[in-house]
Formats: sequence, structure tokens, C-alpha cells
Amino acid sequence: MHIALLERIERLERGVLATILAAEGHTYKKAGEKALYEVGALFPVRGNIGAGCVDREIVSQGEAAYRQRRPRIVRIDTSDRSDVVFGYGTYCGGVIEVLVEPIFGAQRAVYRELRERLESSAGPRASGTVYLVHDLESGELALEVEEPQAGEGRYVEKIDPPTPLYVFGATPLAHQIVRFVEEMDFRVHVVDWRESYLETFARLRHVRRHREVESLPDGSFLLVVSHHFERDRDILDRALRAGCAYIGLLSSRGRRDRIYEELSAKGVADEALRRISSPVGLDIRAVSDPEIAVSIVAEVVARARRGD
Repeated sequence: MHIALLERIERLERGVLATILAAEGHTYKKAGEKALYEVGALFPVRGNIGAGCVDREIVSQGEAAYRQRRPRIVRIDTSDRSDVVFGYGTYCGGVIEVLVEPIFGAQRAVYRELRERLESSAGPRASGTVYLVHDLESGELALEVEEPQAGEGRYVEKIDPPTPLYVFGATPLAHQIVRFVEEMDFRVHVVDWRESYLETFARLRHVRRHREVESLPDGSFLLVVSHHFERDRDILDRALRAGCAYIGLLSSRGRRDRIYEELSAKGVADEALRRISSPVGLDIRAVSDPEIAVSIVAEVVARARRGD
């Protein structure tokens, strides 16, 4: 669950949170996806789980749930082609089951605790895993650190802390990359030895800035885009020894090969070097910085979500 979503839940006075519990057939979003609505508004204020016609149904159900101060489960069927005029009108071919929860003071306090836990978590992803338990009758929420037993009348949500993503080099390309990933489930760290370069990221509240980092958490993601030969070589050496889950290097092939030669001379095995993605990014024939950033972020997401 993204920290920015949790912050918005805390600030929204008349909020309703929609979560897809199950999805069948061809649906726009799958189980686990969320959207936050404000009572009286037409569209989500954060997130998106369906087309506009689906939003109308969720808004209507959300207003009723808010008045009654109780959650409800809504089944939305977009598979009936004959329903295109008077119904949802999407004809996506699927069915979603949505939990619609009004947010009041007690729920807001639990989400605040969850945000604080996610922000303070460090180290491997598993170390910060918590479980959010939704009572489907009363609407009460509870956080538990041990996996609770499944039971009728409640929905248990496993929540891992965001994947740490370290971007080495506060370059213009790094800005493009961070603009994309700061809205995703990553804890973004920008690392650069030049203070003036780091200051260009100061306005991004969810991005941590470092002159140096003492250690890289096991399982973290790492992008090296600084264009400094010795620093790039040394951070790659550290990343390989730290057990990073993904390492991407922005470099020409010739420069990359020289870095690999020096790492090999330091005892880094060829098998370890093959873990580095370089040239980094999917091959979309990118030319401009925004296009290159798209290709890099697409590869990072593919590795983070599916291990591709």
C-alpha cells in the first residue's frame, strides 16, 4: 500500500476506500487494487480500479456506506453486452467484487499507524510485513504483526513495506526516473556525493536523499546512472556483495566492459557480473531522457512485480 495513499486517507474528511476483493474474467484491475473516493465526488481522488461507469456505482455505494457507517461488498458485472445503455456500459467481460469502506476517526488512526510502520521499516522486505484485518460487519480495522487466522466476516490484507530503490547519481535522467517511480510501491533513495545535485530533489517529499549510504539492504533494487567511472565500479562491487535483487547500470557497452574487467580483477565472478542489467532498460529504441526513463522503469517494474 503506497504511503501517499495512506497520507491522503488521513487528510480526507469524508473518505471511502474501495478494494477489489476478487476479479473474474477480463477486468481493468485485479484483486488487491485500491481507490480512494471522497463522498460527493465523481471520481477517485487517489488510485483507480475501473472505468468511469464503475466509478458511478462505487460512488453511490460509498455514499450509502458512509451514511450507515458500515462497509459493504459490491459485485459489479461488466460482462453483459446488453447492459451498455442503462447499466455500467463498459462491456469489459469481467466481474469484480469490491469492498467499500467508509473512513472515520478510528479507521484513520489505524491507517496512520500503518503509514508510520511502513515509513520506519528498514532492512529486508519481510522484516516489516504487517497484516491489516478488516471486520466486514462493523468496519473496524486492526493491525497485526503475526499472520492471523482466516475467518468468516473479515478480510485479511498482507502488507509488505515498499521495495527500497537506490538511484545513484542525481542527474537529469534520475529526475525523469524518480518522477515515474515515486507514485509506485518503492521507497526511493537518491544518492550523490554532490550536495548541490541532491538539492534538486528537495521538493519530492517521498524521496530520501543521501551523500553516501553505509549499507544496501538485502533484496533492494539499485540503479547506477551517475556516469562516474570509479564510483560506478565501486557501488556495483558493493551491490553484488550485498545481495541486491536488481542492479541496473546506465553505460555504453565499451565503458561497461572496462568496469567489468576491473571488477573481475578484484575477484568478482563472471556469474555475479551477469546479474547486472546493462545496457539498462527494455529495448524500445529510446532516445530522449523521458523515453530512456520509461524503458528503465518498465524493466524495474517487471523485475519487482514478476521477477522477469
